[in-house]
Amino acid sequence: MTSLSGLVLLSQNESKPASLATLENDLFYTDPKCQLSLAYEKLHTIPKLLLHELSPFIKTLDISHNEFDNIDFAGDFKQLTMLICDHNNISSATHIPYMPQLELLWMNHCKISELYPWAKRLQHSCPNLRHLSLMGNPAAPSYLNGGTFYEYLQYRLFMISLFPTLVHLDDRVVTDDQRAEAHRLYKRPFLERITSKTSTNLPIYLRSVTDKVSEILTPLPSLSLNLEKNLII
Repeated sequence: MTSLSGLVLLSQNESKPASLATLENDLFYTDPKCQLSLAYEKLHTIPKLLLHELSPFIKTLDISHNEFDNIDFAGDFKQLTMLICDHNNISSATHIPYMPQLELLWMNHCKISELYPWAKRLQHSCPNLRHLSLMGNPAAPSYLNGGTFYEYLQYRLFMISLFPTLVHLDDRVVTDDQRAEAHRLYKRPFLERITSKTSTNLPIYLRSVTDKVSEILTPLPSLSLNLEKNLII
């Protein structure tokens, strides 16, 4: 994986060095992974020249352990299939650019505090996700942040309902039982016709669902033993 320290950055008035041209030939056109790591660089933005030179080729981008609160630049990586953003300042207000080819997204230990409508925006921006991990965010209740099993279960089933191609969420595989239960709870036609109502009893991470699904959620029915076993934290 290429790192920032291995790249030669020039001002826009200088010509492309042989080292960068060699990098393009030797890495991007022969290595199908086309990986770039910018982790642990104390970055809050990506240098424009680096973005210009590398964005057409990179398929795997690691920007973890930085200071990003804006990731609009990711939309310039047209071939991107894997994006790792762990430990950044990404929040519920962070815009997620359109990345139709993205299959893996890790945003663990960021600052995402409200699941909705952020999750719906993520669904529109990254419709083909297969692997998603949001562990350590306030909006993803689990044993990591003191969430209850009930809260974890609602969060998990809600996210599964948004991404039909999802095969792995956080630290667990998505099972057929979970997908069926997610569809039963969140994809029923009448939910789309619910009018706005006050919902003070919802968990905080789902409270702003009042845009469409703002009715007080009824307690989840008893799930099958197989489903419960698969969802044990």
